[in-house]
Amino acid sequence: MTTATLGFFAGSNLRRAPKAAVSQSTVRTVDPYAECMACWVDYMRMPNLDLTPRGMKLVGDALPDVDVHDAQYIADLRMGEAVNAMVDSLVMIHRWAIYKSQGIASAWRFSNARYEDVLMEARDELEKKLRTNVATRLYWA
Repeated sequence: MTTATLGFFAGSNLRRAPKAAVSQSTVRTVDPYAECMACWVDYMRMPNLDLTPRGMKLVGDALPDVDVHDAQYIADLRMGEAVNAMVDSLVMIHRWAIYKSQGIASAWRFSNARYEDVLMEARDELEKKLRTNVATRLYWA
């Protein structure tokens, strides 16, 4: 037998994988809330003034030079802008809980409220808004 003499594998070493291990999906699903919040954090940390050559083009100079990475970056920033509008529509205490949870704000300004409880309420309310918004509802489809 050529495989046994070359040392690749021997018949006694071959075993079938259990059906449970084979049937499990190896595809990792991404949490839609976490993906939207990652886009929002990138949007919030973006400088307001875009002085890159891409940002300084005039409308007539916009030639169809499409870079896939730039297109994805722009799509993520638009998603972040939509999430920002929904975060801004929350009440002040919920907005601060979201800011603090994502590292945008470092201080908790509401000493009479427990941060963890307010964060859970804020996340639930924001997720409802994200599920119904036109720009973000496809993440939950």
